[in-house]
Order: sequence, then structure tokens, then C-alpha cells
Amino acid sequence: MPATRNTLLKDYFTFSKKERRAVILLAVLAIIFSLLPTLFPVLVKGESDFIVDEETQQQLAAMRTNEKEAAAKEDDEQNGDWYQPKSKSYPQYSSGEKGELFFFDPNNASAEEWKRLGVKDKTIQTILKFRSKGGSFKKPEDISRIYGLSVKDIDRLLPFVKIEKEQPVTTTNNSEQTTVSTTESKPVFSEKRSKPIDINTADTAEWKSLKGIGSFYAKKIVGFRDKLGGFYSVQQVAETFGLPDSTFQTIKPFLLVNTSAVKQINLNTATAEELKAHPYIKGTIANAIINYRTNHGNFSSVEQLQNIGAIDEDLYRKIAPYLTIK
Repeated sequence: MPATRNTLLKDYFTFSKKERRAVILLAVLAIIFSLLPTLFPVLVKGESDFIVDEETQQQLAAMRTNEKEAAAKEDDEQNGDWYQPKSKSYPQYSSGEKGELFFFDPNNASAEEWKRLGVKDKTIQTILKFRSKGGSFKKPEDISRIYGLSVKDIDRLLPFVKIEKEQPVTTTNNSEQTTVSTTESKPVFSEKRSKPIDINTADTAEWKSLKGIGSFYAKKIVGFRDKLGGFYSVQQVAETFGLPDSTFQTIKPFLLVNTSAVKQINLNTATAEELKAHPYIKGTIANAIINYRTNHGNFSSVEQLQNIGAIDEDLYRKIAPYLTIK
């Protein structure tokens, strides 16, 4: 009887070869998972501790823009136009915007000032580390090169960037000149002398000749113009996403428009996809136009669009210049 009891105990507490392997595997996995929280920060450390070069910055900006426009275009199917309308009834910054807004120099702004501006702590550390290694911002648009600073924050902060300018000053003791930093009382773009430009043919270089327009906004304006197929009104420039109304009002007197350059879509041959590609025409409107054409035959005039219930008077006035009958 005792022998039988010992045999039962041995069978109960002894693992088979397969069971021993399973126990070892579980123990290894448990150790790995317990170490992951410690190892993960080490593996990703340094990912954001740099400011990208110009070429990489442009690629990142393009990727961010494409992602933003794609998401906005998808939302457009339900909520309306993807672009940012500008009028006196739409303030540039809503009361719910994150962070304060004040003029600052990114070359000497303290961590506390960046914090007040609404910049994330991790991004602030990236900026401080960049400056500690001798990096500097030469022009306002350089803040768009900061890794981790969102497009929304760039748009919000860019109008308030004011770079200190180094000026030679003659000392009283000798004729040698020493360089000191003095903060200009006016925005850095105040020295530009603007000349009128044609908003439908001007390239980014011509846009940059206007006060308040750097590479960042020049590319945005030209990109918006190309998606529209050209501007038929100077006021449309104000619809460029992120462009401050104060900047638009500054450049408005120097903007000319030649509507002959506007590209038009043939209502009788356009597909729903071609219509939806236009910023002013969302998916539901494009489908309504195609359905009307299918049920009533080809359009004889652009004015027939007013017979479509989904197209109100305001929308008709916006899209009519981009449509034609051939």
C-alpha cells in the first residue's frame, strides 16, 4: 500500500518531457515581457532628438500634408469642404486653441515660454538639445523643421516668430566692430518691398516676395491653387489652410487675378471621381451631378446645376467658374 501511495505522488508531481519544455518556454516569455517596459525606451531613445535637414523636412511636411488632406477629404463626405474658409466671422484662432500666442525668438525662448506656447515637453527637449549643440534658427520658417512639431502648431506659431538680428556696432574705444544681437521691433518680414503679382501664374519665389509670405505659406498657396484649377477671385487666397487673416490683409493690395488661367471641368464628360477631386465639390455633390446627368441627359448649360436640390445658391456661385459645357 505505501508503495502504491509513493507511486501516485511521484506521478502527480513529475512533469513529462513536453511539459518541462512548456514550463521553460513560459518562464522565458515571462522574463521577456517583464523586461519590455525597461528595454523599449532604450530602443527608441533618440528618435526625436534631432532636427531634420531641409530635404527630409520637405518630405515629412509633404507626408503630413497628404495625410491631413486625405483625412479631411474623407471627412468631407459627411461634413463639408476640406479647405479652411476665411471671413470676418471665422477668427484665426479659436478660444479653445492650445497654448498662448505671443512673439518669441526660437533661438532663445526658454522651456517655460515654449510650454506657454503649447509645445509638448518632448518637443521642447528636442529644441533645447538642438540649440545646446550649436543649432540655430535663421528664419521663421525653420521651425517647420522641428521634429515632433505638428503642422497645426507650425501654422499657429509661425506668424509670431521674431528672430533676433545680429547688427555690427562700432565701439567707443576703437574702430573695430563688434556684433551684438538686437531684437527688431517689427516682424522679420518688414523689410520686403512687395510688387503686384498674378495669383494664377506666380510661382513660390514670387509669393515669397510678398510681406509675411515665406517658403511654408508660398507652397501652401500654390498647392491650393493647383488643386482648385486656379483662382477666379483674390479673396480665394484667404481660404488657404493656415494662412493668417492678418497676413492675407497685408498682401491683398498686391494681388492681381487673370481668370483666363482657370481650368474648367466639362460637366458632360466628367466622372464622379474627377468632380470629387475638386476642393469645392464633395462626394455627395459629385454623385448628385452624375445622377442628374444620367436621368436628364447631357447639360445644355452650367446654370442647370441650380435644378439640383443639393446645390444651393452659395455653392453654385463657388463651383460655376470651374465648370463648362462642351
